[in-house]
Amino acid sequence: MKIIAHRCGTDRYPELTVAAARHSLAAGAAYVEMDVRFTADGVPVIHHDDTAAGLFGDPRRIAEMTLPEFLALRRQSDPAFCSHTMEDFLRCGVRQILYHVKQGGARLQPLLDLCRRYGCEEQIVLGLTSAEDIRYAREHSGAAILAFLPAPERIAEFAAAGADAIRLWESWLTPETIRAVRQTGKELWIMAKAPGQAVGYTAPETLLFWRDEWGADGVLLNEVRPALALLHA
Repeated sequence: MKIIAHRCGTDRYPELTVAAARHSLAAGAAYVEMDVRFTADGVPVIHHDDTAAGLFGDPRRIAEMTLPEFLALRRQSDPAFCSHTMEDFLRCGVRQILYHVKQGGARLQPLLDLCRRYGCEEQIVLGLTSAEDIRYAREHSGAAILAFLPAPERIAEFAAAGADAIRLWESWLTPETIRAVRQTGKELWIMAKAPGQAVGYTAPETLLFWRDEWGADGVLLNEVRPALALLHA
């Protein structure tokens, strides 16, 4: 079962930073997950929320900021850490990336072009949120595709569009949804989020159950080292 570092992992460094990505991959993560948005001038950058308020204390929307404005941001928690473009990670040699593409459609091709320029199409996973984007990526890219479903009822639709794997939220897991994924022949990836916990966390016994009983192929978690220590015990 693959461990994917949600938001690049938070074992040691702030989320969605090059330092966090490198640390998680060195610890044994199969991929580091990061969210892609676009600035007002069309540059793909790494940021989860619609606005910069949470990480940087700036209420502006990422889509309304120019690249220089975005790059001037510094983390509220530690000003030593700055904002990042998508290319920053590629330039630093980070390759095993799961991109959660927040804005697809016409924005998808520039993202694919950048991956192709760095020769990493075969190493990345595209996390896509619409069947249309999945069909486009299947036709125009050699990257693996993870379906970020908006609802569990759409498993068959996203699988038929060409996804290689289906991501289900922990709260969506039932024998029926597991069976629905298995019937498509696609991999099952799970987004950990136990009741009462933050996104990216679940109980150790739950993680073992997913592997041993449900045969999950991948799990998105915030902390890589404890998860791998548990799985390899």
